[in-house]
Amino acid sequence: AKIVPPFRFAMVESGVYRGAYPTLKNFRHLKTLRLKTIISLIPEPPTQDLEDFCSINSIELIHYMVEKPKDEVALSVKDIARIVQTIIRPSKLPVYVHCLDGTDATGLVMCCLRRLQAWHKDAIDSEFLRFSRSGENTVEKLVALFKEVEISEEEPPPWLWSDGDKMLAHPFIKLIKHHQGVVVQVVRPAPKEAKKKETQAQVISKHDALHALKRPRKVAGKRRPDIPQADPEGASEEE
Repeated sequence: AKIVPPFRFAMVESGVYRGAYPTLKNFRHLKTLRLKTIISLIPEPPTQDLEDFCSINSIELIHYMVEKPKDEVALSVKDIARIVQTIIRPSKLPVYVHCLDGTDATGLVMCCLRRLQAWHKDAIDSEFLRFSRSGENTVEKLVALFKEVEISEEEPPPWLWSDGDKMLAHPFIKLIKHHQGVVVQVVRPAPKEAKKKETQAQVISKHDALHALKRPRKVAGKRRPDIPQADPEGASEEE
């Protein structure tokens, strides 16, 4: 049988994938990823097919109720923070994050992940627009409100920051560090430097980040471009 990835499927980082709502024909592809977690950002509970797939393959299925976007994505900053916190926990990886069509809700979460990685704003916008239907960044205001995240005692994935787990302070996000469920450190960005650093070259420069977006990725043993993969049979699955 043919292996068909979900509509708009792409690798974000090693062990982090994004795309649209997976259907039965996509399950064989998802199985090759050896997922530990699926995060569903959808208005209704996941289908029984998806629940059964996760149960059979020992995948944790996390559902956030997100209505179809009208003016902006109906996802709170607290929920965004919780989702990002899940994505940066190695024990939850590999993870697949999806909404109905793999655009706005999923894109919002990935923008906030990139913000935590201290990507340049232009690079964040560029990545969002590659998956957008409207050609506009509809989540920019919500991304700007993402200013706080909890960091677990697990060593973060090596791709999170350029110096691994040695991020002592973030340019513009408050880091709340935990150990055994207890807050052990709260690191706030320097007020005078935060705005300056957000608009200048940061941990990842604009050039390097944009270059990374164009670099081919290796997915499930095959090299494929890290671009939205249109499922010829799944075009009708968009919102």
